[in-house]
Amino acid sequence: MESSSQKVFVVYNPKAGREEQAAEVRAALARHFVPSSWTSEIHETTGKEDVTAICRAACERGASLVIAAGGDGTLVRVANGLVKSLVPLGILPMGTGNYLARALQIPINLEEAVELLAGDHAVQEVDALKVGERCFFSNVSVGISPQVMKQTKSSNKRIFGRLAYVMAMVRQSRLFQLHRYKLTIDGRTRLIRASEVLISSTTLMQKPPFLFGPPENLGGGQMEVYVVTARTLGDYMRLAWDVFFRPGRSVAKLAPGDCAEAPDTALSVTK
Repeated sequence: MESSSQKVFVVYNPKAGREEQAAEVRAALARHFVPSSWTSEIHETTGKEDVTAICRAACERGASLVIAAGGDGTLVRVANGLVKSLVPLGILPMGTGNYLARALQIPINLEEAVELLAGDHAVQEVDALKVGERCFFSNVSVGISPQVMKQTKSSNKRIFGRLAYVMAMVRQSRLFQLHRYKLTIDGRTRLIRASEVLISSTTLMQKPPFLFGPPENLGGGQMEVYVVTARTLGDYMRLAWDVFFRPGRSVAKLAPGDCAEAPDTALSVTK
C-alpha cells in the first residue's frame, strides 16, 4: 500500500489486553505511522459511543485505513462502519480470542501487527454474515458459546485468557442441554436438536493451523452450517480436542450441515 499523505484512523479499546498496554499501543503506532507519511487519529472507546457511526464518519472525512485495536467485539463494531466502503480494515488483535485475526494469519504480537499494517501487505476480501442490521465476519452462532462469552468477565479474560471461557462454562453447567431449532436455508427447513448451531463463511478446521479455513476461503462466497450436539463439559472438551488436534477427521458431537453460496442465501435459525 502506498502510504504517502494517507490518513489512518484507529479505534482502540483500552479494556482489551493488559491494563498498562495503552502506552505500548500508542508508541507502536507512532513508530510505524510516522507523521511524514501518515496523519493519525486515535479514538479510545468508552463503551458508550456508537463505534460503527464513528468509523463511518472517519471514512467520510477521508481515512484511507481504519484500524480496530481490541478484541473481536471491537472488530465487529469497527468493521460494520466500513461495510460497502472501499476503505480497508486493519486489525491489531488485542482481545482474548482474536479469531478473525488468527484466520487471516495476522501476527498476535503488537509490534509485528503494526509493522505489517504500516508496511507492504495484501488486502483480503472477507464475506459478511448479516444478522438483523449487523454484520459478523468468519462465523456466528446460537447456543452455548455466545451465552458463555456474555457471562465471561473482562477481568477474568485479562488474567486467564481463553481459559476464562472454560471457567465460565463450568459455572454455567445448566447450559449443557439440547434445544430444538428450526434451520431454514433458502426455503428448505430442517428440525434439529442441538446445543449450538454455528454458521461459518469457510470450512471449520479444514487443515492446521487454520481454525476457520485458509485466509482466501473467507471471501469464497460460501457459508457452511455446523450442528453441535455436545451435552456436557466433557463433550465440549473432547470436541475441542478433535477440532484442534485431529483436523480433517470426523469430529465427535459436531455434524456438518448444509452449505450454500453466501451472497444469495437466506438463512434463519429459530429456537
